[in-house]
Amino acid sequence: MRREKQVPDTLLLNGHVITLDKNFSFQQAVAIRCSTIQAVGCDDELRALASPDTKVIDLQGHTVIPGIIDAHAHMDREGLKRIQPGLEGVRSIPDILAIIKREVARKTKGEWILTMPIGDPPNYANVPAILAEKRYPTRWELDSVSPDNPVYIRGIWSPWDTPPSVSVANSYALKLAGIDRHTQSPHSTVIIERDAMGEPTGVIVDHNMFPVTEFSLMRVVPRFTHEQRVRALRDSMRLSNSVGITTIYEGHGIAPEVLQAYKALWDAREMTVRSRLVISPTWRSVKEANSDMSRWGLCASNYGFGDDMLRLCGYFIQWRGERHVARLRSAELPYTGWAGFAISYNTPSRFLTLLRMAAQYKLRVHTIASAEDEIEEVMRGFEAIQEEVSISDRRWVIEHVRDVNPAQLKRMTRLGVVCSTIPLTHLWLRGASYIKDVDRAHRAVPHQDFIRYGIPFAMGTDNKPYNPFYTLWAGVVRRERHSGAVIGPKQCLTRGQALWAFTMGGAYLCGEEACLGSLETGKLADLAVLSDDPLEVAEKRLPEIHSHLTIVGGRVVYDDAMFTPSTP
Repeated sequence: MRREKQVPDTLLLNGHVITLDKNFSFQQAVAIRCSTIQAVGCDDELRALASPDTKVIDLQGHTVIPGIIDAHAHMDREGLKRIQPGLEGVRSIPDILAIIKREVARKTKGEWILTMPIGDPPNYANVPAILAEKRYPTRWELDSVSPDNPVYIRGIWSPWDTPPSVSVANSYALKLAGIDRHTQSPHSTVIIERDAMGEPTGVIVDHNMFPVTEFSLMRVVPRFTHEQRVRALRDSMRLSNSVGITTIYEGHGIAPEVLQAYKALWDAREMTVRSRLVISPTWRSVKEANSDMSRWGLCASNYGFGDDMLRLCGYFIQWRGERHVARLRSAELPYTGWAGFAISYNTPSRFLTLLRMAAQYKLRVHTIASAEDEIEEVMRGFEAIQEEVSISDRRWVIEHVRDVNPAQLKRMTRLGVVCSTIPLTHLWLRGASYIKDVDRAHRAVPHQDFIRYGIPFAMGTDNKPYNPFYTLWAGVVRRERHSGAVIGPKQCLTRGQALWAFTMGGAYLCGEEACLGSLETGKLADLAVLSDDPLEVAEKRLPEIHSHLTIVGGRVVYDDAMFTPSTP
């Protein structure tokens, strides 16, 4: 009996296909059947598979890559940024007041007016220097345009740039918060600015990396609701698809309130980005931790539980942290604000206890350690567990890896550690300290050392910004933002290596290299048709790359109408 020919649903022809297979081969065409890649090859070969029902897309020579896998995304935040009015483009206090006045006209008396931070996204840098007055507006200036509505200008989420996070409230908002000349700061890291008479000016300066102002002094400020988080997450996925992202990994952990938003979209079958979510714990004691891990161990152990679109896959354990930040923010759980994850504090001994529990329940451990001394303590903890039970095949993850010495690299290799890096943060945004320290610069975000030592790694955007090609650019050029100096040029990735880190590197981190990360027969049909070829485009244009067409599991999730489908 003759076997019936398998007909593709979609055929992409006349493209420049970067397969990211083991040979880093290039092809012309991709055939998709159902949710998987049926074939990759030359135009004539794949055109012969088509039937009159096949949708054919002429790519006009555009570049096709496997879908980007953002290994440290914080994807939910991008949509949240668009819920409130932005202040981008303001260059003076009158500019700010004009926007507040506009918002007042849209509200009834007594309604809150909330805005995004002063400055330009994604980093909101150089504030207040970008304002003509070189200072923040005061409560009284905000009162002049909003006497009958509480106004709160949010401070930045400090990881978008660097502390401090400066927020501003008008008199109505301060009254609702109970802040007056007698109010004391919740901690020395939070400053209530005052005038010469001792009255609060409305400006609150928070020097914490994870701000606590809205979890203490200004807890009266309206918080993100479940409905807002769901809407924002839907928008975040659309924006991610527009830059070629098809999968994200949330290694810093996801708190229950954000997990509920993911579940809502999953229930509604509206997810367009494959999401691999690590559990962010909300317990307050070791006893509670054991109970929590025993429950999560049922569905998040090893490489996780779920389906192709949504999966729970591991457990985040905080190394050290800031005690006062954990105390103030934990008191407001389940709310997590911009973080989207719970923040805890662990002593070295408790950290080791928690690692041991995670190993017992086969929960894949994720932690953040950037500096060399932090990595040393984490590695000692991992090695202590290795003596009790082998973790070398469990792919435990160290996030935000920054400064690593050769001895630590060897130990990472032995333990099978996977690293995720954020080169845009550690090199471009905060790389100034490396410029005069050449030895340290050559150990910073050591991508080429990872390759030499055989250490698996993936790259993440950290949502600053969400376009992965900014991050790819940072991994290739390694330039500091103010001076333009190259930090540790020996560690520069080639463009192909950086693209690999965002595809196959991410797939390995997910434990899904057999079905994601490259364009090969039988793998899930996740791909992006790009505006430019990342291997050839001018260096300065790398961050501008975006997608014309993004496909997840054979389904078009983003289409800017650049290509017109036809039939054979």
